[in-house]
Amino acid sequence: MLFQALLSTALAGGLYLLLLFVLCAAGVIGFKYAQLWLRKNKEGQKPKESEQKPAEEKKQDAEKKPAESKPKAVYYIVEKKRARTKPSYSEPKKIKFE
Repeated sequence: MLFQALLSTALAGGLYLLLLFVLCAAGVIGFKYAQLWLRKNKEGQKPKESEQKPAEEKKQDAEKKPAESKPKAVYYIVEKKRARTKPSYSEPKKIKFE
């Protein structure tokens, strides 16, 4: 009788643990899908240029723009590494074992 009670309690605990794992996994997966869905919808709300302007207007705009020059050079400021001063050690002590 005692063995059956302990077994049923352990079984109930195991089922509870399994249920908790499934709920947590479903929550994480659902959250990831919700993020993905929101990201897709956010991108879809942006107006596209192709819908705003007909193809002919694009060609005219392209002709009006002056030819773009070469991109400007990018310069980086690089600091020279400072050499570390080498530590000077004293003479090693001589240990005699007698």
